[in-house]
Amino acid sequence: MNIKEYIQSNFIVVGHRGLPSRYVENTIESFENAFKYTDIVELDVHLSADGEVYIIHDFNLERLASLNEDIENLNSDSIDHLRVSRQKIPKLKDLLGLHRDKYFLVELKTIHDDGFMIKNELTKHTVRIIESMKMEERVCIISFDPYAIRRVRELNKNIMLGFDYDHHSEKYIGKIDCKDLKSMDVSLFLPEFEKDYMEKFKKMQNAGYFVVPWTVDDPDLGIVVCKSGLNGYITNKIDAMPKKC
Repeated sequence: MNIKEYIQSNFIVVGHRGLPSRYVENTIESFENAFKYTDIVELDVHLSADGEVYIIHDFNLERLASLNEDIENLNSDSIDHLRVSRQKIPKLKDLLGLHRDKYFLVELKTIHDDGFMIKNELTKHTVRIIESMKMEERVCIISFDPYAIRRVRELNKNIMLGFDYDHHSEKYIGKIDCKDLKSMDVSLFLPEFEKDYMEKFKKMQNAGYFVVPWTVDDPDLGIVVCKSGLNGYITNKIDAMPKKC
């Protein structure tokens, strides 16, 4: 089944950057261990200076690779020599090639931590990799950036789209409602989890969107989300969280 059918027919528990509570986030090891507990993971992608799509969360490599440089400023040969706890920074094409039977939420990192837009060809290169590997039916491209989401749809009419939203988003792009999601052709809404906002999440779902909040790391809250009737949640602790109510 394709990813939309998978979300529609399951309560999904998504491994956030794999299984970062036990393994280094966004590494092959982290994803492979997450897949012991789920069939779907979330990951972040950046574009190197020479057009390779890498899986890593931060723009600056200091936290993970002890290098005070933004990944967008480095060529792939330099990135390939870096290590994150003795592991290489994986390329998107390598992870997809290893797990063609799984499902992926691929987040485009196009809004810098400081709030400004990254103007590169990450969206185009990400779409082309997914197309070339014939993984369109197993990937949902997500982002906090509405412009990146609209660009995906210009490039490909079939890849599922999701929109991230957190407490910073309103400062940068304003409030988002169902009309905005419809204009982006989004199917999946990924709000930052707040227990007090469950009623708002349900309204979005009742309007026809899949709603999967993040990140939920308390098993009791996982059960709350499940019993609410939402479509799932994203967690850092995929091994410890309930998969059903």
